[in-house]
Amino acid sequence: MTYEKPVTSRLAKKEQKNLITQTALMFGLVVFLILAFLFFVLPNIVRIAFNVLDSDPIAKSEDTIPPQVPILSAPVEATYSAQVSLSGYGEAKSEIILVLNGNEADKKTIADDGTFSFDVTLTEGENSLATFSKDTAQNESVLSKKYTVVLDVTTPTIEIESPKDGDRITLRKNQITTIKGKTEPKARVFIDSRLVLADAEGNFQGSYNLQEGDNKIIIKATDAAGNQTEKELTVNFAY
Repeated sequence: MTYEKPVTSRLAKKEQKNLITQTALMFGLVVFLILAFLFFVLPNIVRIAFNVLDSDPIAKSEDTIPPQVPILSAPVEATYSAQVSLSGYGEAKSEIILVLNGNEADKKTIADDGTFSFDVTLTEGENSLATFSKDTAQNESVLSKKYTVVLDVTTPTIEIESPKDGDRITLRKNQITTIKGKTEPKARVFIDSRLVLADAEGNFQGSYNLQEGDNKIIIKATDAAGNQTEKELTVNFAY
């Protein structure tokens, strides 16, 4: 009697073989995908992540806001010294630029508390002073308020019109005499210790109480820049 294997058994083996083949292919595909992810995809993801982390969104955003306009402390209007100090306030840590007579003369960084100062060398005559500031993005503020400082190194002159040096004045009614003269316009004039002001044309006058005998009268004139001239006048008085 001849025995034959069932057909179903052969089919089962064939299906089992196909299943093993599919499993092997699937496993190989998974391994390939894992290797591809590790060697190709993952490095690119890491590189992109680092690029994003390294990027500075603040730096890439354009800063167009100018810094605060500097505020200057008003300097003297006139001086006989060629060196003056200029100070003020501005935006902390920004750059402050000194503009002297229309040209950039100096620059420095504003302190953390917002203060700044410059030592300025003036030229004789009128000097225009102003500042502006610049931030790290190179935005510039508008120019601050301008100030004019006059460098005046000329001492004022004094001309005494009356009385004349060496004059003799008599009688009690003339004991209080009027001293008249001319000097620099709007200068301060001291007749001994008494202050009188010269007018816009430089004319001045003040009274002086004479004492019997020789009177030595010191007259000083000081201009707006601080230049000073002194003159001595001798007048004899007798009752």
